[in-house]
Amino acid sequence: MGDEKFLLTLEVAGRKYPLKIKKSEEQAFRDAVKKINTKINQYRVAYGGDNSQLTTQDFVAMTAIQALAENFSLGDKNNTKPFEDKIGSLIVELDHYLKK
Repeated sequence: MGDEKFLLTLEVAGRKYPLKIKKSEEQAFRDAVKKINTKINQYRVAYGGDNSQLTTQDFVAMTAIQALAENFSLGDKNNTKPFEDKIGSLIVELDHYLKK
């Protein structure tokens, strides 16, 4: 039931974007748009508001860069490979010990 797709129109930085998404993903997309618009406005204020030489596209790009950088750093934190390798070697060591 949550996998049926529908058209959701979301507004980012004053522009509307129609996206075909799964119903189960709707809230995540709405939350993402809310966070994106907040971050765009924070950059706009930080860089001089309406008097800034930067465009809305610049603020959108800055927001995208920050979001991906945060995503990459989270990916590093979720890398369980070293732990899996260590657990694997401990299992081999235990098996070897128990076979004695």
